[in-house]
Amino acid sequence: MDKVDILTASRVEPLSQHHHATIMSRMNPTLAYAVHCQNIIGSLSSLLCRRAYFFASVSLASAYYAARFLAFYTLLATKLGALHGSTASVRAAAAVWDMKTTRMLRDKLFYEFALFILGAGNGLFLLVLWPGWIVIGGTSFVLWQMCG
Repeated sequence: MDKVDILTASRVEPLSQHHHATIMSRMNPTLAYAVHCQNIIGSLSSLLCRRAYFFASVSLASAYYAARFLAFYTLLATKLGALHGSTASVRAAAAVWDMKTTRMLRDKLFYEFALFILGAGNGLFLLVLWPGWIVIGGTSFVLWQMCG
């Protein structure tokens, strides 16, 4: 074999290579059109994704500020309602306290209490409510802890 034979290209082309080139040359316009359509769809989807992201960001910010606005005014309404409710309840309690039947009941209870303290129940009242029980109780607790 000569060196020239190895370096020169063959003049006969294989059949498979020729067949492949024919298919590619026929499909080239179709593939180019498909690639072009894919590029258009990709750019449109990218644009739509950016717009959707922008719209979602604006919507989220608007919802956040609307929620803060509603929460603030709800807090004010609650405070105002609580103030009016407490004022109304204080007025109602004062009206009940100043009623004639309530005043008569208070006078009767005061009379019974004064009669109990100044009457025969004085010893029982002193036994139950005498402030010296604190001293006696504290002393007995200390003795119980030390001795036993």
